[in-house]
This record gives sequence, C-alpha cells and structure tokens, in this order.
Amino acid sequence: MLSFSRVNFFAIANRFSKISIWIILSLVLSACTFSPVYSNPDQSDTAFNLEFASANSRLEQIVYTELAASFSNLSAIKENLVEVIISSSGVKPGVGSVALTGKITITNIQSAKIIYVGSRTTSATYGASTQSLANQQAANEASERAARDLAQTIRLTLIGVLSAQMQR
Repeated sequence: MLSFSRVNFFAIANRFSKISIWIILSLVLSACTFSPVYSNPDQSDTAFNLEFASANSRLEQIVYTELAASFSNLSAIKENLVEVIISSSGVKPGVGSVALTGKITITNIQSAKIIYVGSRTTSATYGASTQSLANQQAANEASERAARDLAQTIRLTLIGVLSAQMQR
C-alpha cells in the first residue's frame, strides 16, 4: 500500500511539473512581439503622411493604389509628394518576359525640396503560346504582376528613405 501511494505521488508531481513548465513557457512567449517589414501596413507606414502624384498609365495606377493602401493616413496633413514614372526597361531578360523600371521622386510639399530620386527595376515572366490574343493577355497580366512587385520594392525604399529623414 505504501508503494502504491508513493507511485501516485511521483506521478502527480511529474504531471504538475510538466503543466507548470508549459504555463511558464506560454507566459514568457506571450510577451514576445515580432513585426516584420511585410507586416500589416496600418501599423507604421501611416506615420509618413505621403501624397501621391496622378497616374499617367494603368501600371502607374496599380503602383499608386498599392502604395496608397500601405501608406493610408487620411486625417494627416501631407508632407511629401511621391511621384513614380513607370517605363518599360531596355533590358529584357528573355522572350516571354516583361521588365519595368520605376523612377521615384520624393519632394517635400512645403519647401519644394527634392528629398530623394532613384529608380527600381523588376521583371515578370509569362508563358508564351502560338495564339496572339493569349500572348497579349499573358503579357498584360505579367505587367500587372511586375507593377505590384515594383510597388512593394518602392514601398521598402520609401520606408528606408523617410525613416532616415525622420531621424535627422
């Protein structure tokens, strides 16, 4: 009888220690926070108060729409104007691909001082076929994919440039 109660005591103590370790571990890990660059854009990107220029093409409209969704702060006074001019790049990786270059200009609205000028390039491929309509549709879709990718690259550029400017 004594050995039976001793076994139960050790089994209960073992189970209690495992449960307490899980509770302590979960409390410690619940205090951890992590926010990657590709996280929710409503958290930090809205602090930059950006205004975007008017789009002159469908691809520019896609880029501006993506950027406006990331940097949406409707109530703030706009400090900087972002202009992106999209063009097809002279460097084409191969047949069945689309390459885009975006020239970025950031201008302070109040002082009209140019803060940053740069360019970013991206490309997207598509499957070519013998049908010209299918090729055109695939090229259009690849262009839109490249524009969305370019918008994300520009977004990261804007975060870097404007964060550095805010620290000055």
